[in-house]
Amino acid sequence: MTLRRRLVEEVESRTGARGFSKFVDQAVEYGLALLKAQEIVTDHEHRAGLLPDEVVGEARRARAGE
Repeated sequence: MTLRRRLVEEVESRTGARGFSKFVDQAVEYGLALLKAQEIVTDHEHRAGLLPDEVVGEARRARAGE
């Protein structure tokens, strides 16, 4: 795996060298969760059509903590 030095330095400055692996592990887990969520939405849209604007707006507000 190759990471840009700037990113490595920024993560290390926030977590220390010993926290780097945990940070990357959590970032990958988060990224996979987002991909899975998108797959669920895409599957739903394929079967039932696009989500209504009201539902999308409600989800965005919930995500923003409103």
